[in-house]
Amino acid sequence: MPDNTDPATAENREAILAEILALRRLLAERAVSCPGGAPGKEDDVVLLRLCSGLPLAEWDALAKNYDLHEWLVMPLRGHPLPHLKRIQKTIQELAHLSDHDHLTGLANRSAFERTLAAELERSTRNGTSLSLAILDLDDFKAVNDTYGHLCGDEVLRRVATVIAEAKRTYDFAARIGGEEFALVLPGLGLSRAEGAVRRIIAAVAGLRVDCGHFASDLRVTVSAGLACTKGKVALTRDGLFGPADQALYEAKSQGKNRVVKAPLVDLALPPEDTLVGADEKKFLFTGS
Repeated sequence: MPDNTDPATAENREAILAEILALRRLLAERAVSCPGGAPGKEDDVVLLRLCSGLPLAEWDALAKNYDLHEWLVMPLRGHPLPHLKRIQKTIQELAHLSDHDHLTGLANRSAFERTLAAELERSTRNGTSLSLAILDLDDFKAVNDTYGHLCGDEVLRRVATVIAEAKRTYDFAARIGGEEFALVLPGLGLSRAEGAVRRIIAAVAGLRVDCGHFASDLRVTVSAGLACTKGKVALTRDGLFGPADQALYEAKSQGKNRVVKAPLVDLALPPEDTLVGADEKKFLFTGS
Protein backbone atom coordinates (compact mmCIF):
# COMPACT_ATOMS: atom_id res chain seq x y z
CA MET A 1 0.00 0.00 0.00
CA PRO A 2 1.66 3.23 -1.08
CA ASP A 3 2.44 5.91 1.47
CA ASN A 4 1.22 8.86 -0.61
CA THR A 5 1.24 12.38 0.74
CA ASP A 6 -2.24 13.16 -0.57
CA PRO A 7 -4.88 12.23 2.02
CA ALA A 8 -7.27 9.48 1.02
CA THR A 9 -10.82 10.54 0.46
CA ALA A 10 -13.41 9.15 2.84
CA GLU A 11 -15.12 7.41 -0.07
CA ASN A 12 -11.93 5.70 -1.20
CA ARG A 13 -11.06 4.65 2.36
CA GLU A 14 -14.53 3.18 2.95
CA ALA A 15 -14.37 1.30 -0.36
CA ILE A 16 -11.02 -0.25 0.58
CA LEU A 17 -12.30 -1.19 4.03
CA ALA A 18 -15.48 -2.75 2.61
CA GLU A 19 -13.43 -4.83 0.18
CA ILE A 20 -11.09 -6.08 2.90
CA LEU A 21 -13.94 -6.95 5.29
CA ALA A 22 -15.84 -8.76 2.52
CA LEU A 23 -12.74 -10.77 1.66
CA ARG A 24 -12.24 -11.65 5.32
CA ARG A 25 -15.80 -12.99 5.51
CA LEU A 26 -15.33 -15.07 2.37
CA LEU A 27 -12.09 -16.57 3.67
CA ALA A 28 -13.72 -17.37 7.01
CA GLU A 29 -16.68 -19.06 5.27
CA ARG A 30 -14.32 -21.11 3.11
CA ALA A 31 -12.31 -22.20 6.16
CA VAL A 32 -15.54 -23.47 7.78
CA SER A 33 -16.86 -25.25 4.69
CA CYS A 34 -13.51 -26.72 3.60
CA PRO A 35 -11.41 -27.18 6.74
CA GLY A 36 -9.07 -29.66 5.07
CA GLY A 37 -8.60 -27.73 1.86
CA ALA A 38 -9.11 -29.09 -1.63
CA PRO A 39 -7.12 -32.32 -2.24
CA GLY A 40 -4.34 -31.93 -4.78
CA LYS A 41 -4.58 -28.15 -4.86
CA GLU A 42 -2.32 -25.47 -3.41
CA ASP A 43 -4.14 -23.60 -0.67
CA ASP A 44 -1.51 -21.05 0.35
CA VAL A 45 -1.82 -17.78 -1.54
CA VAL A 46 -0.62 -14.20 -1.22
CA LEU A 47 -3.11 -11.40 -1.78
CA LEU A 48 -1.87 -8.05 -3.09
CA ARG A 49 -4.01 -4.95 -3.29
CA LEU A 50 -2.85 -1.51 -4.46
CA CYS A 51 -4.57 1.12 -2.30
CA SER A 52 -4.04 4.44 -4.00
CA GLY A 53 -4.23 7.48 -1.76
CA LEU A 54 -4.06 5.60 1.54
CA PRO A 55 -1.14 6.70 3.77
CA LEU A 56 0.26 4.27 6.33
CA ALA A 57 -1.03 6.48 9.15
CA GLU A 58 -4.61 6.06 7.92
CA TRP A 59 -4.08 2.34 7.46
CA ASP A 60 -2.94 2.13 11.11
CA ALA A 61 -6.21 3.73 12.19
CA LEU A 62 -8.26 1.30 10.09
CA ALA A 63 -6.27 -1.69 11.36
CA LYS A 64 -6.79 -0.66 14.97
CA ASN A 65 -10.51 0.10 14.63
CA TYR A 66 -11.39 -3.02 12.62
CA ASP A 67 -8.78 -5.49 13.92
CA LEU A 68 -7.05 -5.88 10.55
CA HIS A 69 -3.67 -6.80 11.98
CA GLU A 70 -3.43 -9.97 9.91
CA TRP A 71 -2.98 -7.77 6.83
CA LEU A 72 0.58 -6.64 6.17
CA VAL A 73 1.30 -3.42 4.28
CA MET A 74 4.29 -2.00 2.42
CA PRO A 75 4.76 1.43 0.79
CA LEU A 76 5.78 1.72 -2.84
CA ARG A 77 8.10 4.61 -2.08
CA GLY A 78 11.10 5.09 0.19
CA HIS A 79 13.57 2.64 1.73
CA PRO A 80 11.86 -0.66 2.65
CA LEU A 81 13.90 -1.48 5.78
CA PRO A 82 11.77 0.45 8.32
CA HIS A 83 8.64 -1.12 6.91
CA LEU A 84 10.16 -4.62 6.87
CA LYS A 85 10.91 -4.16 10.58
CA ARG A 86 7.31 -3.10 11.03
CA ILE A 87 6.13 -6.31 9.34
CA GLN A 88 8.50 -8.38 11.49
CA LYS A 89 7.07 -6.76 14.61
CA THR A 90 3.52 -7.49 13.43
CA ILE A 91 4.38 -11.15 12.84
CA GLN A 92 5.91 -11.40 16.32
CA GLU A 93 2.83 -9.83 17.87
CA LEU A 94 0.53 -12.21 16.00
CA ALA A 95 2.64 -15.18 17.10
CA HIS A 96 2.39 -14.00 20.69
CA LEU A 97 -1.37 -13.55 20.43
CA SER A 98 -1.79 -17.05 19.03
CA ASP A 99 -0.26 -18.56 22.18
CA HIS A 100 -1.50 -16.17 24.87
CA ASP A 101 -4.77 -15.32 26.52
CA HIS A 102 -5.74 -11.77 25.58
CA LEU A 103 -7.28 -10.97 28.97
CA THR A 104 -4.65 -12.20 31.43
CA GLY A 105 -1.49 -12.35 29.33
CA LEU A 106 -0.86 -15.93 30.44
CA ALA A 107 -0.43 -18.74 27.93
CA ASN A 108 -3.66 -20.10 26.43
CA ARG A 109 -5.09 -23.62 26.29
CA SER A 110 -3.36 -24.51 23.02
CA ALA A 111 0.07 -23.51 24.32
CA PHE A 112 -0.62 -25.38 27.55
CA GLU A 113 -1.43 -28.61 25.72
CA ARG A 114 1.82 -28.44 23.74
CA THR A 115 3.91 -27.60 26.78
CA LEU A 116 2.41 -30.32 28.95
CA ALA A 117 3.04 -32.93 26.24
CA ALA A 118 6.66 -31.79 25.89
CA GLU A 119 7.26 -31.78 29.65
CA LEU A 120 5.73 -35.25 30.04
CA GLU A 121 8.07 -36.57 27.36
CA ARG A 122 11.05 -34.90 29.05
CA SER A 123 10.04 -36.24 32.46
CA THR A 124 9.87 -39.82 31.15
CA ARG A 125 13.11 -39.51 29.17
CA ASN A 126 15.09 -38.12 32.10
CA GLY A 127 13.28 -39.89 34.93
CA THR A 128 12.51 -36.60 36.68
CA SER A 129 9.48 -35.39 38.60
CA LEU A 130 6.76 -33.31 36.99
CA SER A 131 3.79 -31.80 38.80
CA LEU A 132 0.63 -30.27 37.40
CA ALA A 133 -1.71 -28.00 39.34
CA ILE A 134 -5.15 -27.02 38.10
CA LEU A 135 -6.58 -23.99 39.87
CA ASP A 136 -10.17 -22.78 39.72
CA LEU A 137 -11.69 -19.64 41.22
CA ASP A 138 -14.31 -20.42 43.82
CA ASP A 139 -17.87 -19.20 43.17
CA PHE A 140 -16.73 -17.07 40.24
CA LYS A 141 -20.18 -17.08 38.64
CA ALA A 142 -21.46 -15.17 41.66
CA VAL A 143 -18.81 -12.48 41.06
CA ASN A 144 -20.00 -11.98 37.48
CA ASP A 145 -23.67 -12.11 38.44
CA THR A 146 -23.31 -9.71 41.38
CA TYR A 147 -20.69 -7.23 40.19
CA GLY A 148 -20.67 -7.66 36.42
CA HIS A 149 -18.30 -9.14 33.89
CA LEU A 150 -15.93 -6.17 33.92
CA CYS A 151 -15.31 -6.82 37.58
CA GLY A 152 -14.96 -10.53 36.84
CA ASP A 153 -12.33 -9.72 34.21
CA GLU A 154 -10.38 -7.66 36.74
CA VAL A 155 -10.48 -10.56 39.19
CA LEU A 156 -9.11 -12.90 36.52
CA ARG A 157 -6.31 -10.47 35.70
CA ARG A 158 -5.34 -10.08 39.35
CA VAL A 159 -5.31 -13.83 39.99
CA ALA A 160 -3.27 -14.37 36.82
CA THR A 161 -0.75 -11.82 38.08
CA VAL A 162 -0.44 -13.69 41.39
CA ILE A 163 0.23 -16.96 39.57
CA ALA A 164 2.72 -15.37 37.16
CA GLU A 165 4.67 -13.70 39.97
CA ALA A 166 4.70 -16.81 42.16
CA LYS A 167 5.99 -19.28 39.57
CA ARG A 168 9.64 -19.98 38.89
CA THR A 169 11.17 -18.84 35.60
CA TYR A 170 10.93 -22.32 34.08
CA ASP A 171 7.42 -23.09 35.37
CA PHE A 172 4.58 -22.66 32.90
CA ALA A 173 1.33 -20.88 33.73
CA ALA A 174 -1.77 -20.80 31.51
CA ARG A 175 -5.40 -19.84 31.54
CA ILE A 176 -7.12 -22.97 30.23
CA GLY A 177 -10.78 -22.07 30.73
CA GLY A 178 -13.08 -19.32 31.88
CA GLU A 179 -11.89 -19.16 35.49
CA GLU A 180 -9.51 -22.12 35.35
CA PHE A 181 -5.73 -21.93 35.35
CA ALA A 182 -2.96 -24.50 35.07
CA LEU A 183 0.58 -24.53 36.41
CA VAL A 184 3.19 -26.97 35.06
CA LEU A 185 6.02 -27.50 37.55
CA PRO A 186 9.01 -29.36 36.10
CA GLY A 187 11.32 -31.02 38.61
CA LEU A 188 8.97 -30.70 41.58
CA GLY A 189 7.63 -33.67 43.51
CA LEU A 190 4.33 -33.65 45.39
CA SER A 191 5.62 -32.08 48.59
CA ARG A 192 7.43 -29.10 47.05
CA ALA A 193 4.70 -28.60 44.47
CA GLU A 194 2.08 -28.57 47.23
CA GLY A 195 4.03 -25.85 49.03
CA ALA A 196 4.18 -23.74 45.87
CA VAL A 197 0.45 -24.10 45.27
CA ARG A 198 -0.42 -23.34 48.89
CA ARG A 199 1.50 -20.07 48.62
CA ILE A 200 -0.54 -19.14 45.54
CA ILE A 201 -3.80 -20.00 47.28
CA ALA A 202 -2.82 -17.86 50.27
CA ALA A 203 -1.80 -14.96 48.02
CA VAL A 204 -5.12 -15.09 46.15
CA ALA A 205 -7.03 -15.14 49.45
CA GLY A 206 -5.12 -12.02 50.44
CA LEU A 207 -6.12 -10.10 47.32
CA ARG A 208 -8.32 -7.03 47.59
CA VAL A 209 -9.85 -6.36 44.20
CA ASP A 210 -11.14 -2.87 43.47
CA CYS A 211 -14.12 -2.86 41.10
CA GLY A 212 -14.99 0.79 41.65
CA HIS A 213 -18.41 1.58 43.06
CA PHE A 214 -19.49 -2.05 42.49
CA ALA A 215 -17.02 -3.42 45.01
CA SER A 216 -13.96 -1.65 46.36
CA ASP A 217 -12.69 -4.50 48.55
CA LEU A 218 -13.73 -7.71 46.82
CA ARG A 219 -12.15 -10.91 48.09
CA VAL A 220 -11.88 -14.21 46.23
CA THR A 221 -10.44 -17.66 46.83
CA VAL A 222 -9.16 -20.43 44.62
CA SER A 223 -9.13 -24.22 44.86
CA ALA A 224 -6.49 -26.48 43.34
CA GLY A 225 -5.93 -30.06 42.33
CA LEU A 226 -2.38 -31.37 42.17
CA ALA A 227 -0.95 -34.42 40.41
CA CYS A 228 2.63 -35.60 40.09
CA THR A 229 4.67 -38.16 38.20
CA LYS A 230 8.19 -39.28 39.03
CA GLY A 231 8.83 -39.92 35.35
CA LYS A 232 9.10 -43.68 35.83
CA VAL A 233 6.13 -44.49 33.58
CA ALA A 234 5.28 -42.98 30.20
CA LEU A 235 2.10 -40.94 30.51
CA THR A 236 -0.29 -39.32 28.08
CA ARG A 237 -1.64 -35.84 28.68
CA ASP A 238 -4.79 -37.29 30.25
CA GLY A 239 -2.67 -39.49 32.52
CA LEU A 240 -1.58 -36.41 34.48
CA PHE A 241 -4.39 -33.97 33.74
CA GLY A 242 -7.14 -36.42 34.75
CA PRO A 243 -5.88 -37.02 38.32
CA ALA A 244 -5.22 -33.27 38.80
CA ASP A 245 -8.76 -32.49 37.61
CA GLN A 246 -10.25 -35.11 39.94
CA ALA A 247 -8.24 -33.70 42.83
CA LEU A 248 -9.62 -30.24 42.01
CA TYR A 249 -13.15 -31.64 42.18
CA GLU A 250 -12.36 -33.08 45.61
CA ALA A 251 -10.94 -29.73 46.76
CA LYS A 252 -14.23 -28.09 45.80
CA SER A 253 -16.21 -30.81 47.59
CA GLN A 254 -14.16 -30.43 50.77
CA GLY A 255 -14.97 -26.74 51.17
CA LYS A 256 -12.87 -24.86 48.58
CA ASN A 257 -9.91 -22.52 49.18
CA ARG A 258 -7.55 -25.50 49.45
CA VAL A 259 -5.34 -27.88 47.49
CA VAL A 260 -5.92 -31.62 47.24
CA LYS A 261 -3.19 -33.98 46.05
CA ALA A 262 -3.89 -36.93 43.79
CA PRO A 263 -2.05 -40.19 44.55
CA LEU A 264 1.33 -40.42 42.86
CA VAL A 265 0.37 -41.09 39.26
CA ASP A 266 3.09 -43.69 38.63
CA LEU A 267 1.71 -45.92 41.37
CA ALA A 268 -1.97 -45.36 40.61
CA LEU A 269 -1.73 -47.08 37.22
CA PRO A 270 -2.64 -50.79 36.94
CA PRO A 271 0.31 -53.08 37.82
CA GLU A 272 0.10 -54.91 34.48
CA ASP A 273 0.60 -51.61 32.71
CA THR A 274 3.34 -50.18 34.92
CA LEU A 275 5.18 -53.37 35.99
CA VAL A 276 6.28 -51.52 39.12
CA GLY A 277 7.62 -53.86 41.81
CA ALA A 278 7.89 -53.35 45.56
CA ASP A 279 11.44 -52.02 45.38
CA GLU A 280 10.48 -49.66 42.61
CA LYS A 281 7.52 -48.41 44.63
CA LYS A 282 9.83 -47.71 47.55
CA PHE A 283 12.10 -45.73 45.24
CA LEU A 284 9.19 -43.76 43.83
CA PHE A 285 8.00 -42.81 47.30
CA THR A 286 11.35 -42.15 48.97
CA GLY A 287 13.82 -41.59 46.14
CA SER A 288 16.13 -44.22 47.67
